[in-house]
Amino acid sequence: MKIKSTLFTLVFASAATLSTITAMPSFAATPIAAVQAINQSFFKKKYNIKGTWSIIERDGKSYIQFSDDFKTKKGPDIKIFLSPKTADAVNGKNAVDGALNLGFLKSNKGAQEYEIPAGTDLTQFTTVLLHCEEYAVLWGGGVL
Repeated sequence: MKIKSTLFTLVFASAATLSTITAMPSFAATPIAAVQAINQSFFKKKYNIKGTWSIIERDGKSYIQFSDDFKTKKGPDIKIFLSPKTADAVNGKNAVDGALNLGFLKSNKGAQEYEIPAGTDLTQFTTVLLHCEEYAVLWGGGVL
């Protein structure tokens, strides 16, 4: 993994709050897991999902953000969910069980973001999902 020497913001979730730390990456000061949390890849279930995603904080709000190179297949009812299910356990039939709906996929390509409702405890979720609720088809997602 290459680490660029650029300024970035890490968002850490705790049981009570979200806090933001701004740091310069360095092998001595930044844990590997924290660096990897910046831009995560998507996993495939039914369809390929290209690009990366991250959690960002801006103006006191948190968002799931998809990268400029995000791209996936079009679908009729694709929504973004935070799910308590693990990547291995989640499927089209159980994707919405206990999940938090963040809204419809805005576009099948390009940068976009989805607001995480205030007060959401991210420690209660393990994946972010792209799921067609109408036909119970799980495109894929990412591991939180």
